[in-house]
Amino acid sequence: MYKILVVDDDKLMRMAMEKMISSVEGFEVDYIAKNGKEAVDICKNNNIDIVFMDIMMPIMNGIDATKEILSINPKVDIYIVSSYHNFEMAQSAINSKIKQYVVKPADPNLIKEILYSYKDNKYEKESKLSTKIFNAISERDFIKLHDKISDFTNDIFEISEGQEIKEVLKEVYSKVFLSVFPEKVQSMDVIYKKFPVSDKALSDKKVLSIWMFRLMDYIFMEISSNRYAILKDVFRYIDEKIGEDISLKDIVRDCNISQGYLSRIFKKELNTTIMNYIHLKKINMAKEYLCMTGKSGAEISFDVGYNEFSYFCKVFKKYEGLTVSEYRNM
Repeated sequence: MYKILVVDDDKLMRMAMEKMISSVEGFEVDYIAKNGKEAVDICKNNNIDIVFMDIMMPIMNGIDATKEILSINPKVDIYIVSSYHNFEMAQSAINSKIKQYVVKPADPNLIKEILYSYKDNKYEKESKLSTKIFNAISERDFIKLHDKISDFTNDIFEISEGQEIKEVLKEVYSKVFLSVFPEKVQSMDVIYKKFPVSDKALSDKKVLSIWMFRLMDYIFMEISSNRYAILKDVFRYIDEKIGEDISLKDIVRDCNISQGYLSRIFKKELNTTIMNYIHLKKINMAKEYLCMTGKSGAEISFDVGYNEFSYFCKVFKKYEGLTVSEYRNM
């Protein structure tokens, strides 16, 4: 649901705008302000997607309020709703920073057109990102996908622009799952139960990247296990022992598979070695500890199955391009 603020000192106008906006699916007026000062205060404390702003109001007019709101959130869409005689004043004061000038009394069809256009633009961006993620998965290259996750995370935050990030994630990954698993309905509600997304992940790109890695890993495991049933046992063993020092010989012995065959099918499915894959999973765990706990690097190294801190640091730098301390300081 997109968050909308209506700013007008005229009660009847506020009620009319509320009715017009709520008639469009996916939109409702979450906040009301009677003057520009109230509007600025609301935008300081809340993520607003769209503002419908009058010009002539007491305490602070709409032009001054628009300038302050855009300085707080440059990505918010602001529409001026005012009379003809205020048009030149608004145009000269804020120029192209407003999305559109709506003349009072507002035409319900024009308001609907604005909202539908906004929704279509969001939908297009979400669809493009879903396609980008699906294409990356289709390359069947786990290392390359890992390297793209931070870009995907940035895209998620950019698309949200104040909207609930969880809703954007749901839209994007629902499309991804539909493309990857067309024979199943992979509801994001089910995925959230399997991989709960924390409030921290919804506000911090580094933490969201950790969550997205786990989700991508799940997708790769599902796809690969569907092609080679033996890999289900391999992935199960790795997940159970991920906090220990895992060797290829341990996997081969436990899963009753030849080393050569396992290496071939793993390379075919993920375009990397089993040990590279295990390192990436361990490093992602380590990143979560670095972000969410006060444990030292040495403690974390031991928790994720590296007996030597110096070796852990070497592996971390190889896959993340940063030292352990540089990552934590970020």
